Amino acid sequence: MMLMRKLLLVIIAAVTIAAVAVAVRFGAVITAYRHQARDDVARAEALEAELQKLTVGRSDYKAARVIATKFGAIPFENYQDDSCTYGYFESCHYMIPSNRNREMMQELLLRHPSLRHLGLHDWSGSARIYIEHGIVQQYAFMILYKTSDGHSRGLAAEEGETLPKDRDVQARMSNSYSVERNGVLGGRPNDPAFFLESSLTPAATPTERQRAWHFEFSCLSRLQGCGEICEVMPDAWRDFYKQRGHLDVEKYGSAYLFCAKPPT
Repeated sequence: MMLMRKLLLVIIAAVTIAAVAVAVRFGAVITAYRHQARDDVARAEALEAELQKLTVGRSDYKAARVIATKFGAIPFENYQDDSCTYGYFESCHYMIPSNRNREMMQELLLRHPSLRHLGLHDWSGSARIYIEHGIVQQYAFMILYKTSDGHSRGLAAEEGETLPKDRDVQARMSNSYSVERNGVLGGRPNDPAFFLESSLTPAATPTERQRAWHFEFSCLSRLQGCGEICEVMPDAWRDFYKQRGHLDVEKYGSAYLFCAKPPT
């Protein structure tokens, strides 16, 4: 009997030690991923800032190449022959990812969805620079994420020679600044995914630039994640709502508000 008790204590001790070791290792992995998440947010913020140093119609491919070299560019899917990474700058583009380990994070969250409660979130972002005749003609930055309550959202800012004319729903604030809701990205029929994008031309004022490029990325690495569009892209959302979005809310309901309450 005494031998059985001793054996049981040994087994319990061994199991406890193993469990503690697993917990410590798991905690170290989670900490590493959370550090990586913060690094990715810092990278996204830095990439966005570098993009805004470009001038459409004036900056040459060398300025774009500096950014691509600093952050690392990858070919577009299905458009690899047009990538500037091959050194042909007559007509090409750069695609620069803002979070380098997105596939790893996505796979981890698919296997262990509960990790979202520990501050790990699946999001993606990228910058794109388009070059014609060796000169930057357009650049853009995009983020895709899920809100803290599970809705898919996309946000972007871009600058080109002219404002877009083929977007589903557009709020034009001036001849040099507009915000568009570009339709549905996917999602469930009763829970569509929305995409909001601000657009500028070289004639945009400093105030318009500030509003169009105002992103709050820090939530991407916070424990609770990001909320609705109004929290992540507040100024462009407010401009869109006052000019055009309020009509969507009146017609389709509060799902088109992209916020808990209208702007004041």
